[in-house]
Amino acid sequence: MTAAAIAEARVFAETIDFSRVVPEVGIEPDGALTFEWHRSARLTLSKSIHGFGVLHYAALLGTERICGTEAFRARMPAVLRDLIMRIEQQDAENLAP
Repeated sequence: MTAAAIAEARVFAETIDFSRVVPEVGIEPDGALTFEWHRSARLTLSKSIHGFGVLHYAALLGTERICGTEAFRARMPAVLRDLIMRIEQQDAENLAP
């Protein structure tokens, strides 16, 4: 884990709406910091920060697999915001009677 990764993760954390689904934060074996929105084996989003100004992500929403890389410029990329909202929506649907 580098100082750049820690600094970038701190800035990224400031872009998260914590009134919604809250991620777990961890460290990957390669030193990247990970933010993970995990609700079940089929409802999860993982985002890695290495400190290079890009965000790598992978999501599983039911049978749909989505992955990619987005530039990080101190604000939440729209694609990640949308994926977090989809996890929140599907999680709420799974809890509905």
